[in-house]
Amino acid sequence: MRDEDDDGVPAAPPPAYASRATRVISTAPARKASFAAIFKAMFHELRPVFEAFPRDGLLCVAAREDGKIASYVHLPILGDQGAFGVIGRHECCALTLLDEEISLRHALVRVTRHASDEVRVRLIDLGSSNTFHTEDGQACKSVMAEGPMFINLLGYQLYLLPTGSLSPCTWSDDADATWSSFPERIYFDHRIPERMVGRPQLPAARARRHTYMTLLPAAQHLRARPGAGGDALGTILLAAESTQIAHRVSHEDLERGVLIGRYERCQLAGASGSLSRVHLVLLLDGGDVWAVDTASLNGTIV
Repeated sequence: MRDEDDDGVPAAPPPAYASRATRVISTAPARKASFAAIFKAMFHELRPVFEAFPRDGLLCVAAREDGKIASYVHLPILGDQGAFGVIGRHECCALTLLDEEISLRHALVRVTRHASDEVRVRLIDLGSSNTFHTEDGQACKSVMAEGPMFINLLGYQLYLLPTGSLSPCTWSDDADATWSSFPERIYFDHRIPERMVGRPQLPAARARRHTYMTLLPAAQHLRARPGAGGDALGTILLAAESTQIAHRVSHEDLERGVLIGRYERCQLAGASGSLSRVHLVLLLDGGDVWAVDTASLNGTIV
């Protein structure tokens, strides 16, 4: 049998002379259409979808560059807890994108009611080998905004649109007027990938997309990766069968998200077949630590 890595590429043990980590870089073609142009192209298809969800929440729409909607999902806000949604290639994800470049579990969307009539949207990369980009072409792994958020994710453009009483504007029959009524987007908590720290940013028109493919050794039963550092906030105990490991995590680790699964990119990982490749994320948000099941097959029980 041949297993596959998280990007759908068949994995095989590397030869003795090969590097343990092989990086393959691909260059994406220049994006031809702006967010505004694609929004206007799909407006007649998008407007009835938006109007179908009058409840307070977040409509997540993935569009292609030809102005067609690839997939969408509505995340309703229930009480004060908000909502989570996973974006990825796996059929169990809230927003499923059937594209080989998308990881099985690629990103996590978090939406909360920030005030009585405001919404806060947060997008977090789940340790994928790719980044997403804001409207101005800035690469990032985590970003937060109050109100609508528009993000480039590989070959898709994500439109994260508050609904119900949280919508910042009233949609008209005209695409241009509706787009112009959206408030200016202000992004908070903008974090770029660690490998890009200190590098000059390329102009948006020359932005490059990097795809990293790694050949990995056989998974150990239980393992932990070093965290981001800082004062320890607590200790996570991962136990399986007759073994267990204790992993100390900091405030910074939990703000970024601590992934648990059997894939190498997870901070806590094991080879147990009961774990999905990315099974669970522990996330510090709004002063609380959340355990979010990332569309796993076997689920998570408290």
